[in-house]
Amino acid sequence: MKLWEKVYRIVLVLFLLVLNICNIIIFRGAYQKSVDTVEKAGISRWKNIAVSFSEDIAECGGNPEEGWSLFQSYVSDYYSENFVLELWKNRKLCLKSTPGSQQTDSAEEGEIFSDFLTEEEENKLLADGEKKGRAVILKKGDEKYCAVAGELSAGGYQLVLYEDVSDMLNIWREQMFFFVGLELVTSILMAILLYGIMRRFLRPVSGISEAASHIAAGDFAYRLPVRGKDEISELAENMNRMAGQIEEHMARREDEARRKQEFIDALSHELRTPMTSIRGYAQLVQGAKLSGEKRAQYMDYIVRESGRILDIAESLRQVMLMRRGEFKKEPISLKNLGRELLRMAEPCVKEKRITFDLEAEDAYIEGNETLLEILFMNLIRNSVHACHEQGRISVKLTGREAVVSDDGAGMTEECREHIFEPFYREDKSRSRKMGGSGLGMYLCRQIADMHGFSIEIESDKGAGTCIRIFNNFFTTS
Repeated sequence: MKLWEKVYRIVLVLFLLVLNICNIIIFRGAYQKSVDTVEKAGISRWKNIAVSFSEDIAECGGNPEEGWSLFQSYVSDYYSENFVLELWKNRKLCLKSTPGSQQTDSAEEGEIFSDFLTEEEENKLLADGEKKGRAVILKKGDEKYCAVAGELSAGGYQLVLYEDVSDMLNIWREQMFFFVGLELVTSILMAILLYGIMRRFLRPVSGISEAASHIAAGDFAYRLPVRGKDEISELAENMNRMAGQIEEHMARREDEARRKQEFIDALSHELRTPMTSIRGYAQLVQGAKLSGEKRAQYMDYIVRESGRILDIAESLRQVMLMRRGEFKKEPISLKNLGRELLRMAEPCVKEKRITFDLEAEDAYIEGNETLLEILFMNLIRNSVHACHEQGRISVKLTGREAVVSDDGAGMTEECREHIFEPFYREDKSRSRKMGGSGLGMYLCRQIADMHGFSIEIESDKGAGTCIRIFNNFFTTS
């Protein structure tokens, strides 16, 4: 069962329950008020009759025949008002009139019984000591009577007055049937209206459930329409936000998986080339009759290619260390970093007689000195490879950025787009002759990302290269 159906049924049942309870309370109260009115009116009429009847029966002096005649006269007087009279003494019925006629019966002619009272009702109505009149509602067949009884002031008699009040009380039954029908119509209309309201206001919940199903099925691009500013709208916004974050996370995971696969494919290719060379030259050295010069040349190839494999292995080790986060950040003096870079770069720049300028500002950065040395030395070596004999390389370390520039061969636009990919080379044959693992710029990007740096490359083919490294976390002293 759906949520809106549960809410609909609960609210409808509560509405019908409250409506019926209220109607019962109202009808019972109104009916009781009518009964009280009828009883008060009956007591008032009984008092009027009882006063005059007491005076008249006192004048009779207790004569039964005169008392019967007096009783008959009162029956005749009130017959037109549909009253029935009974006269009791010592809990025995003495005189009574017949309902619907003026006939009277007397206990002198034989024992008589009330047409209205049962023994229980008789005990209740004719209790001793009630002089002002006691009223009860009696039911006889389909008719209802208001019975009023009380002691007369003379002779020790009790007069009982019965009045037919069926029409007055049955009108409430008719009204009850009318209101029950009205309640039924109201309940049906309420059910229809409530159905529409529940469907309208809880429809977003169904939408949220549908969105959750889409997300669970992998459709992270699914979004809920957001209308209004209530709690359900906020829930829809949060669902959309969650779906967006999941979509971004999955996109990053897919991109990471793709990059890993590309890295593995490139690594496999890069390792296959030197291994093939090593195996081929080793077989030649082992099986062929070679001169000393050729043997030395082939051995040199083997040494160089095995060194290339070691370079790749070392680069991979550095990548793994960085990915594990196994490094510590500490304040690093740019002055000290510049001096170390001068020392490390001196052999390679002297070999090609390159002019090497380095300027370092008196500033500090938070980072790992070893990794930053790898970062800048990779950039410097790339500049050395790109420069011709007697070229120029400039390194500048300031409080807000670091710049490594050269007047070398430069890069094409395609090269700038792919330079940070592992094992990417613009000229593969030329790059292998120069050595290197093909992971230098990839390492630079990894180190920069770990330190919160951003890298920009300005370069054109034949016009040199300028690499800028920006960091908002530089601090100067």
